[in-house]
Amino acid sequence: MDLLITTLLAVLLAVAGLCWARRAGPAAAAGPVWLRGLGGLWGMGLALLGAVLLVWGWGGLLGAALAGWGCVLALLAVWGGDLLWAGRRVWLVAGGAAALLAGGVGWLFYQSPALGVWALLAATATAQALWLMAQPQARARLGGLRRHLQPWMLPLALAVLVRIPVPLWPEGFPLISLVQMLLISLAALLWGWGRVGVRIVLLAVLAFALGLGVELLGSQTGFPFGLYSYQGAPQPTIGGVPLIVPLGWFALVLSAHVLAGGRPWRTGLLVVAWDLGLEALMPAQGYWAWQDPNPLWYGAPIQNYLAWFAVGYAISWMYRRLGPRLHQDGAFAWAYRLEALFLPVGLALLGLWPAALLCGLAMNGLAWLEYLPLGGCGGLKRSRGQT
Repeated sequence: MDLLITTLLAVLLAVAGLCWARRAGPAAAAGPVWLRGLGGLWGMGLALLGAVLLVWGWGGLLGAALAGWGCVLALLAVWGGDLLWAGRRVWLVAGGAAALLAGGVGWLFYQSPALGVWALLAATATAQALWLMAQPQARARLGGLRRHLQPWMLPLALAVLVRIPVPLWPEGFPLISLVQMLLISLAALLWGWGRVGVRIVLLAVLAFALGLGVELLGSQTGFPFGLYSYQGAPQPTIGGVPLIVPLGWFALVLSAHVLAGGRPWRTGLLVVAWDLGLEALMPAQGYWAWQDPNPLWYGAPIQNYLAWFAVGYAISWMYRRLGPRLHQDGAFAWAYRLEALFLPVGLALLGLWPAALLCGLAMNGLAWLEYLPLGGCGGLKRSRGQT
């Protein structure tokens, strides 16, 4: 009840303060566009700090405030960080005054400093949201977003959102991971349908079957990945293999294929970079266990990564041969890029720092390679369809 009262008070005071502050004079000029990205990173940094506090048991309400409101502030910044710069005096006055009053009430009646932080973030987010909603340019951006939205984007966005509760509910990791991979797979099907039609269903079945087959072979014989077992893996499973594994071979490899511009060799490298994180995360969550006598990285031998490259190469080659139009539209590459952002963060929250560092560098280095300046060029331009 104290949290609800403080939140309502912060929101109402922010609304009243914004109405008053807007009479003080015209807004300044809009800031540079890069403020949108910087503000988004700042908000996600607050959210990450809150998640760390919650995972390590230091946060409570403070961690929840940073994790929740940090995400909101990041979205607002991406929407209109440059416009918020123009109205900084207005929303800072409104949000600051509301936070002081609401936080003071929380401190006075409930003796909770964390309520003050909650009130500050709630009031700031409310003032920023109301300011942006009053700006024609911000509303135009929302209109443009609606016009460019495609069906596959919704499940992909939901796949991102369902990962947020993981630090708050670590016991729910198997359920959250399953829902997330089902959503990514649905996004892959919807995206592929728009490019190659019903053929995407055939490609999904083939990739799923190939991934499942090689995992059944590998877990029972040790070839081609090495000696490992799925014994005790969370349900649902197919022949003992967790469902999310062959789904990943279909959907994430498809995203890597798109990101690689249809080049199987680069797709293989992208899935190996992904596996550098998976081999630390998934055994820690009970999905599989390594018994190989020649471990290289978190129990996995070198042949595991050679096999990941080979299987990724084979699936990418199949996509290229049977769905040549898939790699001509790079939009679905964002599924891999989002995984490259979230997987290292999850590893870090679990204390798997070596994997977080190496996986983060490998995945993001390959995922954003085209934007890196090389030599005298402004950046690498991906050439579609090259082998």
